[in-house]
Amino acid sequence: MHGDTITLLLLIILGFTTWQGLNNPTVIPRYVFSTEAIRFRRQWIRLVSPAFLHASWGHFAGNAITLFFFGRNLENQLGSGFLLGIFFVSVAGGHALCLLLHRHGEYQALGASGGALGLLFSAILLSPGMRIFFFPLPIPIPAWIYAIGFLFYTLSSLRGGTGVSHEAHLGGMLTGSLVTLIQFPGLLSHQPFLITTLLLLGGGGVWYFHVNPGRVPGFLKFRLRSQLDHMRTSRDHKSSQRVDDLLDKVSKHGIQSLTPRERKLLEEASRNRGGRR
Repeated sequence: MHGDTITLLLLIILGFTTWQGLNNPTVIPRYVFSTEAIRFRRQWIRLVSPAFLHASWGHFAGNAITLFFFGRNLENQLGSGFLLGIFFVSVAGGHALCLLLHRHGEYQALGASGGALGLLFSAILLSPGMRIFFFPLPIPIPAWIYAIGFLFYTLSSLRGGTGVSHEAHLGGMLTGSLVTLIQFPGLLSHQPFLITTLLLLGGGGVWYFHVNPGRVPGFLKFRLRSQLDHMRTSRDHKSSQRVDDLLDKVSKHGIQSLTPRERKLLEEASRNRGGRR
């Protein structure tokens, strides 16, 4: 079956099951990805079932947009079987990588991101000249640049604590790419640089984090530390400016001119400065 019928049907099903999960408190605990449920209770369905659940409608919308645009493209080109195969194998591949990298403890995830990214990367490999709009850039960029940039961003985010399952993203995009290459090996000659980069950088990242679970490479630590220092400096500057403005207000109009919230801010600033001494 060609067209976009299956893509739309899949979106409707994912929307309905997402609604069920958000409104029935027993659904998500039963079907969310869980390393302990898979390892100790052999609930292998949890490699796929999280794709039917999302943490919010915004989470669902992000995946639905990717699935709609790139799923339709693949369904029109290669049929509904290829679309469904890439989607569900990528979902399972994404969660399998989560299981591998978090094999020593409990880890939970939900969402169809792995499947959506598998479709996206499959479409990129199948369409060498594709261009993608990337906000806030006003013009579309070559898809291969987006793919490599997104891969590097994903690898640099595999540090945990972000609330996003970058492991599932990485596993999904790599699985979708591999399945597409197995199905169409001739693509290797069409985009050799992109495919080599994906396989070497992605495979190397999987190997590194498998051997060093939870450990971020030194150059990424430096990058993260620089970002955190910049954010902290910016926040301290804004706080200091706010305190100076309040002190000017007190000197001009007296302490009684401050609102209860402004007095609280001054008290907190005084305590913080005292503590740093």
